Amino acid sequence: MPDKNTEPLEQFLISLQSVNRYLRSGMLDGQESFPITRVQWLILRHIWRSRKRTIGELASHLNVRSSTMSQMIDRLEKSGLVYRSTDTADTRIKIIRLTDKGNETIRHVESMWLSALVEPFEKLSREERTHLVQLMRKLSDAIPKRGENQ
Repeated sequence: MPDKNTEPLEQFLISLQSVNRYLRSGMLDGQESFPITRVQWLILRHIWRSRKRTIGELASHLNVRSSTMSQMIDRLEKSGLVYRSTDTADTRIKIIRLTDKGNETIRHVESMWLSALVEPFEKLSREERTHLVQLMRKLSDAIPKRGENQ
């Protein structure tokens, strides 16, 4: 049962989970029109943000073994979403990059999410939207990123 000190935090979590469920509903559930899993989405998005990653970096980001990540990358490669290339500085290292199809997948999902949020977001005043974005950015910046302080 929430006490008066944790109640605002619990209400925030409930609201955040509700928005998250709304965004995820049907978009990343392996449906025929969009056949990737949530974990595959996380991998693709992480590669997209940095343009290239190694298996080890991806494994560390998702907190899995490199062998497990290698199998996940194999499936994404078979789907035509990523490809492996050799690092020019160290030929022992394989770099994972998005294919054109992988980049298009990222753009497609992001577009779906933006479209899904337009109407609910417009129910807020301009000031509320600005304030919400500022607060969410501040909260996001305060959260330790994976790999930091470990």
